[in-house]
Amino acid sequence: MEHIVVHAVVEDLKGILNIFGKRAEPFNRVLLVGGGNLGFKVATALQDLSIHTKLIEKDPNRCRELAERLDRVIVLQGDGSDQGLLQEENTQNMDVVITLTGDEETNILTSLLAKQMGAHKTITRISRFSYFPLVSAIGLEHIISPRRAAINTMLQYLRRGQVLSAMALKGEEAEVLEAVALETSDVVGKPLGDVPFPKGALVVAIIRGDEVIIPTGDSVIQPHDRIIIFSTRQGIPQVEKALTVKLEYF
Repeated sequence: MEHIVVHAVVEDLKGILNIFGKRAEPFNRVLLVGGGNLGFKVATALQDLSIHTKLIEKDPNRCRELAERLDRVIVLQGDGSDQGLLQEENTQNMDVVITLTGDEETNILTSLLAKQMGAHKTITRISRFSYFPLVSAIGLEHIISPRRAAINTMLQYLRRGQVLSAMALKGEEAEVLEAVALETSDVVGKPLGDVPFPKGALVVAIIRGDEVIIPTGDSVIQPHDRIIIFSTRQGIPQVEKALTVKLEYF
């Protein structure tokens, strides 16, 4: 299976999804499985958006707490991997089933059951990178990973230069960086074709004020532009060097 990373302005996203046979569909009915901290935060966000939400949590004490704190979410006590319970809650009519328990096997099993029962889409919480190829092979396309999120946060602070955000791709084999082009860094004031980026690194966008520029080799980065860079893991040190100022700022 090939993985394609696409960078696009928001207005073009719908057309790009259509090219790949995907559609950005609105959702109105969500079933959450797992009422831990993450489940509570997701449920809170969904109720604030007035999305009809049900939440299944195994622990009865936690259920009572959630019911008190969530005004417009239906909180149910039970095992989210129980096929009978999923049938009772009309899983086949759900736009999205999101499995967020602390047990990865339960999340995978519940997502598979939900898909087989007719749920339109599933989102599965998984931490172990070794599980990622498995879940793709069995048809679970949408994964969230607290470990990946933690890695991305750490990358932001570990990378040299004024990096605003960093995201690991395909495990940790590649990264996407968002950085500010400082006045004395090597990326500023010259055509991109002359910037000393390594093989496997590419500037995919320049953000200048409200303008998003898809660059060419002749594009010139100006001081304080925000730039989006894709790089393989091997090229990151040279990308960092290009982003770092030549003289210390005081």
